[in-house]
Amino acid sequence: MPVYREKTALKHPPPAALPDIFTAGLCGALSSPYTHKMILSFVGDSLTAGNLGVPYTRFLELPPETELRIHGVDGDTVRGVRTRLETILETDRPDVLLLEAGANDIFIPAMARKNTDWELFVQELASHGSVPSPRAEDFLSVYRDVLAAAGRQGVPRIICMTILPLGEDLESSLNRERREKNKCIRRAAEEAGAELLDAAEIFDRTLRGFPACSGWLFESPKDFIADLRRMRREKSAAGLSEERGLHLTMDGAHLNEEGARLLARAVLSVL
Repeated sequence: MPVYREKTALKHPPPAALPDIFTAGLCGALSSPYTHKMILSFVGDSLTAGNLGVPYTRFLELPPETELRIHGVDGDTVRGVRTRLETILETDRPDVLLLEAGANDIFIPAMARKNTDWELFVQELASHGSVPSPRAEDFLSVYRDVLAAAGRQGVPRIICMTILPLGEDLESSLNRERREKNKCIRRAAEEAGAELLDAAEIFDRTLRGFPACSGWLFESPKDFIADLRRMRREKSAAGLSEERGLHLTMDGAHLNEEGARLLARAVLSVL
C-alpha cells in the first residue's frame, strides 16, 4: 500500500492483519475494472503524524487500490489544519478526507498556563498559523470553516473524528472541556453533511471498562522528548504505559499498541 507522509515518521515493523470484517466494505467499494486509486488523505495532529507513541496507521490493512497520504503535524490545532488544508486538497484530490484535530486547542492553552516550557513551542506553531481556539464558539467557527473549505474543493467524503481522551481520567477538567469541544465537532459535521467517526465514545467506553484509570498526563515538551529517548534505549510504549498505570496511551495522550489497534479498527469501520 503506497503511503505518503508529510513528515518523516519513525520506522516500524509491518502491521499485523486485522479481521476481514473491517476491510470488507472498503475492498468491495474498490473492486472495479478501473485503474483509479482511491486517495485517502488523513489530516491532523500528532495522532495522525504518528511520531509519538505507536501510530494507528501502522495497523490499517487497506486494499492495494488505495493510496494513503498522511498529513500530520505534531501539536497542530484546528486553525493550523485550516491554514494548510487547501494546499493539501489541491495536491491530493482525495476521495476521502479524514480530519483529526482539536486536542491541542484544549491541551496547549491549559499546559501553557501551568508551565513556561511551552512558550517556544507555542511561538513556533503560531509562526505557521497554528493558534489554539480554546473558546467553544471560536473552535466551532474555525471547524465550520475547515469543513466549508473541504466542501469548496469538492471532496466526495469528509469524515470528522472526535477528540480522544486527554489523560485517562475521564472526569478531569481537560476531559470535561473535551466533551464540550466534541459537541462542536458533532454539530459542525451534522451541519455540513460530513460523516462522523465518534472515536471519543469508543475510547471513553473502553476506559470505563477498566477497574481503575490513571490520571498520568505529560505536562511539558521535555516529557515526550524524554519518552522518545527512553523508547529508543530501553522502554517500549507498553513499558511506559505499565509504569504509569495507563491502558490505551503511553503518556495520557499518545497511543500505545492497544490504543493504536483500537483506533485503527474504528477508522477502518467507517472507510
